[in-house]
Amino acid sequence: MPEYREVNWDQAACFDTYNEMFYSVEEERNAHAYNYINAVRSICARCPIYNACLSYAFQYESYGVWGGLTSVERKAMIFPKLYPAQRRRALFDLESYGITKEQVQSCLPKGSK
Repeated sequence: MPEYREVNWDQAACFDTYNEMFYSVEEERNAHAYNYINAVRSICARCPIYNACLSYAFQYESYGVWGGLTSVERKAMIFPKLYPAQRRRALFDLESYGITKEQVQSCLPKGSK
């Protein structure tokens, strides 16, 4: 898992975007949040550093959307037996943006697949 300084963040698709939308999803948890997550996922899906970002987030971030996944969805990926519905829904939603289950799983910390 890369550390923050090991990721070339200036190549991220979100580098020049309004970063607050990556965190407002976590704060709102309402209908507006769904619009934000869709906007964020469309950015994440075309990101050239997607795997590095999501790998980093699984290890170090407990808040905000990273790699198109909220903190709850990242937890569901790491602990699929505890959060099966959230995991299925997140993978389904990501797939519509071209992000595959295999791609997400390749970013998981060792031992959580």
